[in-house]
Amino acid sequence: MLRRLLTAAFALMLPTSGAHALSGASDPSVVVGVMATLTGPGAITSQDAVDGFNLGLKELGNRFSNQEVRVVVLDDKGSADLAKQQVSRMLERERIDMVVTALSPPSFAAVIQPLLSARVFVFNLDQMPPAQAGAGCSPWLFGLAPPLGGVHEALGQHLTATQVRRVALVLPPFSLSAPMVEAFRHSFAGEVVATLTPRPGATTFAPEFAAIARHKPDAIYSLLSGGMGGAFVRAWYDWPERGEMAFYSQGGGLERPYLPAMGEAAEDVADVGTWSPDMDTPVNRRFVSDFELEYGRQATTWAAQGFDAAFLIDAALRATNGKTGDPDAIRAALRRAEFTSVRGSFKFNSNHTPVLSYLLRKVGQDAKGRTIPESQQPVLKEWRDRQAQSCSMHWVEEVIPLTSTKKP
Repeated sequence: MLRRLLTAAFALMLPTSGAHALSGASDPSVVVGVMATLTGPGAITSQDAVDGFNLGLKELGNRFSNQEVRVVVLDDKGSADLAKQQVSRMLERERIDMVVTALSPPSFAAVIQPLLSARVFVFNLDQMPPAQAGAGCSPWLFGLAPPLGGVHEALGQHLTATQVRRVALVLPPFSLSAPMVEAFRHSFAGEVVATLTPRPGATTFAPEFAAIARHKPDAIYSLLSGGMGGAFVRAWYDWPERGEMAFYSQGGGLERPYLPAMGEAAEDVADVGTWSPDMDTPVNRRFVSDFELEYGRQATTWAAQGFDAAFLIDAALRATNGKTGDPDAIRAALRRAEFTSVRGSFKFNSNHTPVLSYLLRKVGQDAKGRTIPESQQPVLKEWRDRQAQSCSMHWVEEVIPLTSTKKP
């Protein structure tokens, strides 16, 4: 599947004799652009998201409703400049009906306005930036990933409910730390005794551990991700003074790509997520089994988000009898989100971010003895993104007919 998609992407780059030489009468009814980071460090999450989407499309018979689907995939290789060039060529040369994105924040920022200006539906498989979730929301943009504040507010509520009173936060060295901390403080009733920011790329954390020893918190909440997040977990496990302090990782820190490098150090770590491989529903059991059979690796939350996107789009086009020419009808059907999500309950907030339930997860083992993030208990049900208060769309309070004539 991936080889065929990359072939399509290469064809898109070739010179043509006219602006629409690659569309034409032979095109299927639905053309989907997939813009993702499939090369470099960012490929870990994006590849899973794209593979989840591809698996969902395959299980739908490579059709949305009764219409054949052609996928045009573009790999930005982690470059925002390349992403901007690619979206321009794609919109010029292809009759694109919708676009699925799994890009780094800089690349997403480079392509989102051209896509929205072209009036094509965009389904973002990564976290929605605050601007697009708030005042910059759009009737053409839908998010499939949990909103930025969800996991942090969920953990704050869990710690409050379990009477944890003093927490030290370990923050990543980038600008999104502030809204993460704000979301956590919104629901945590105790005291944040320290906010610690390691140097970029750190693999040792002596200054942070010294500060933790001074403050003696009840729990540590590490918002570090990727390699730094794993390095901090290993260093914490080896720190002789950690005692009985509880350790929580940022959402996504216990996903399959990171667990092997942590080894036994991950056993005492918990996080909050919206999906886990052991969720006991028919659709999730099938998804977990089929993903591993198709790709030879375990599914992740990112793959679940991509899988959901395929079935969301299919449900919307089924509601319009496969017709793509009425965007108002498609938008109304998308807002209804009448599909069975692998993450349980799923609906959209007024800013088109998903309303999901959040689970406490802890490292366990599957039937084959492999480490997985296991669900422990629900901690926050159907949380709504607070950024929606700044969004001008208020359709949740409206009655939306399926074939609305209202302009976005």
